[in-house]
Amino acid sequence: MDGQGYAVTAGGSHPIGADAASRNAEELASYGWLVEVSLILEREPDLRFFAVGTRDAHEAEEAILRYPGLIREDNRSARRPLSQQEIACLGLRAGAVRPYMKEAAN
Repeated sequence: MDGQGYAVTAGGSHPIGADAASRNAEELASYGWLVEVSLILEREPDLRFFAVGTRDAHEAEEAILRYPGLIREDNRSARRPLSQQEIACLGLRAGAVRPYMKEAAN
């Protein structure tokens, strides 16, 4: 749970901290970034978060464009590096782009 009463989940599957030991660590990215995207729409900005398996923040901001529906005009910002625990929970591979969601804790 983060400081705002939210449980962080990766890709909508398991809460961060779930047992990810069964995944093959050799297949996972060594580094990753949490990238915030503000979709350009006719109405208010729509914020989305993605996990990107790259070492460099700028690479992560560019790699996010491979995700369907995102365009170069969308504002992209690498917010922070991902922890090894987050990478394992996501099963994030090098170069991969995956949704990263915050869900309200019950």
